Amino acid sequence: MPTVSDADASSRAARFVDIGRRLRSSLDDLLSQEFSYSSGHLAAILHGCLFAPSILTFWFVNGVLDFSTAAAVGAVATTAGLQIRLFAYVLLVPVFLLTRLTVHLAHPVHRAQVLSGSCPTTELMSLDWVSLGILATGLPLAIQNFGPWVGMNAVLLVGIFVLPRVLSPRYRSAAKLLAIAAGGAVFIYATYGGAISFLPAPASVLGPVATVSLTDVTTEWLLRLANSIAFGPPLVAAFGVAMNHILTRPELRDLPVIRRTLPHRDSDQVVAASAAFGTTFYLIIVAAATGEVVLLP
Repeated sequence: MPTVSDADASSRAARFVDIGRRLRSSLDDLLSQEFSYSSGHLAAILHGCLFAPSILTFWFVNGVLDFSTAAAVGAVATTAGLQIRLFAYVLLVPVFLLTRLTVHLAHPVHRAQVLSGSCPTTELMSLDWVSLGILATGLPLAIQNFGPWVGMNAVLLVGIFVLPRVLSPRYRSAAKLLAIAAGGAVFIYATYGGAISFLPAPASVLGPVATVSLTDVTTEWLLRLANSIAFGPPLVAAFGVAMNHILTRPELRDLPVIRRTLPHRDSDQVVAASAAFGTTFYLIIVAAATGEVVLLP
């Protein structure tokens, strides 16, 4: 009966150990590639090409800020309208990720990069500007009190973009911060000052800033315009492009505190496409929830 010598057993054991070491080395290389920042299929997913955990953080923080601002300025008129916007915002991340994945896979160069485990460097969509479409369609409701908006923006225009040009560099930042505070105070006082009994009537202090407002007919027409399939997406896209340039002006970005809250300037193509897509997505949600579609105002 054949027997296995100690030398053969030792050789086989050494062979198994060598195979194990090779497998471990290969696995280490694979995981190193997959979790490296620049390449790997998992990296392409986790570092933002198809998905990123940071998107959820941005989605939550941005949603809290946007909806709080919308409620404060009156961009949401009814509870039903708020519910529809919240529902659209909940669906925003999966729809955005699925759309971005589809766009990358439809692009021949991007498809090859994604399938090879690397993330395209060209940004085609921005979640920040896509989310604009959900709330910007309600802005006509907010600007019905037209006077306070004009007063606030006049203060901001003079205090941030005009006055610092003639001031000493030493006082420019302070003047801008003071203008931001003063503009907000003008808006709050003009809008809500009448409800505080011990304050003088806003109309007696601010004049037309506190009294000028759009009629209900005009507001309704603007609201239908912004929420129409034909005009809503291009209007919100134009508004997004304008904000992209205004909020990234050097006059604002050189403020030490404010600049950390401002977006980076994206290309106009990305902003316009993202804002128009977000608006169209919201209007589809409205049509599905209410059964109403506004093609023309």
